[in-house]
Amino acid sequence: MGNITRDVSFKKFDAKKQIAYGEVYVPNEKDTDGNWMTPETIEKMAHDFMAEQRLTQIDTNHDGNTDKGVIVESFIARKGDPDFAEGAWAVGVKVSDKDTWKAIEKGEITGFSVEGRGDLIVETGEKGD
Repeated sequence: MGNITRDVSFKKFDAKKQIAYGEVYVPNEKDTDGNWMTPETIEKMAHDFMAEQRLTQIDTNHDGNTDKGVIVESFIARKGDPDFAEGAWAVGVKVSDKDTWKAIEKGEITGFSVEGRGDLIVETGEKGD
């Protein structure tokens, strides 16, 4: 698909509480794999994630070591949100691991990346897709 880059930077921090805030997925923007999701799909994904209580599934670079932190805030950004794109799934993660927090402060870890499975619908470019 080529090299697609996206800005996945954390949008705000609370250094005292060690909480990083950012977008997990933004609607109608291609991700690094060239795929995208509608606002409705993103909302369903976010709600399912929370309903399944997967709050501690925070790792670094999808390494599976989920001892880095916990989601303490999760929401779908509304129109006019000053920090997040409308319809984006945004989270706040309290980072419990000292080395991970240091890497965030140094800019070595810059944002969130969702890992999951879904149904891929191929675009044909025809009306109705």
